[in-house]
Amino acid sequence: MEDPKTAAVLSRMLGQAGRSLEMRPSRMTRAAERLRGETLTASTIVPVDRETSNPLADVILAADLPQVGPVLPAAMATSIDALLQEWSNIDRLREGGVEPAMSALIYGQPGTGKTQLALWIGRQLHLPVVAARLDGLISSCLGTTSRNIGALFAFAERYRCLLLLDEFDAIAKMRDDPQEVGEIKRVVNTLLQSLDARKTVGPTIAITNHETLLDPAIWRRFDLQIGMPLPTREARIEMIHRYAPPLELTDTQVVFLSWCLSDVSGSEIETFLRSLKRSYLLNEDPTKFSLLGAVRSYVSLNANRLATRRASALAKDDEALALALRRDPDASPVDLGKLFGVHRATINRWLKSSSGGELAHA
Repeated sequence: MEDPKTAAVLSRMLGQAGRSLEMRPSRMTRAAERLRGETLTASTIVPVDRETSNPLADVILAADLPQVGPVLPAAMATSIDALLQEWSNIDRLREGGVEPAMSALIYGQPGTGKTQLALWIGRQLHLPVVAARLDGLISSCLGTTSRNIGALFAFAERYRCLLLLDEFDAIAKMRDDPQEVGEIKRVVNTLLQSLDARKTVGPTIAITNHETLLDPAIWRRFDLQIGMPLPTREARIEMIHRYAPPLELTDTQVVFLSWCLSDVSGSEIETFLRSLKRSYLLNEDPTKFSLLGAVRSYVSLNANRLATRRASALAKDDEALALALRRDPDASPVDLGKLFGVHRATINRWLKSSSGGELAHA
């Protein structure tokens, strides 16, 4: 039976994380029914770059958008819920003389769920998403970039949709070319004017991994600025439960994996769990599967994916790892005996020999 202390702590964490996932507004109306414009379909023709004939955007219909959003801290989930309420009640706000906040910039480290969140918002609003990578609009031909931006926004304004602008910092990176100062000014002005005009038409979300590259003038164009954090401990535990099946984990193993995954992004957590599941499914005898062995194998092949101190501790022998776990409050309440599959007396002996005895009975 699992350690009651571990189970109780984990249950409390999951309760907190579970509340963070309750992002379904109870009074939401279909935003698609509140916006002007034509209906996007799978056969709608998307504008293309005149020089390359490459499409300027991808259209993702509402039914094809993610049904599950990223795991977020409770406070942030509440804020996203408020955003959904606002974008679902545009008419109500305007009838009261208040313009809704129709644009948002989502920023943060790669893999934190920015794109997943944006697409999930589209699903909740029952809106198709017109998704464009801003770096894909940039052309070496004079005037083409501004024309591409204008064509993209004209397309988005014609249809009821959520406009998603990925790699939004690409425009800022253009400033590195001193020979194109005039063209850069035209592109930035076109982008700012297009963002301003769209606020009366429909919602826009921009995404960037490099928010420090953006000019203050660009920041001011977005009514909302949403920073995506790395997963908290509670969020990591929720993600482990989400991505682990068919791998069955004990409470102690879940807390241990959460410790291993400290300071990594949500996408890295998913990659980590996929690796463990492959090891489990390829094991000739699943009953003899060693979670700790699979974790160490992952670290030996992907050491730079985990926090350095975690990878370093996992690379050591069982005694040294047990001591590192006992000393780290983030590993509480891991049952070391159950994790290593040894008697508690053995754990006490390890800790005593490794630390001079001060932690053996802590």
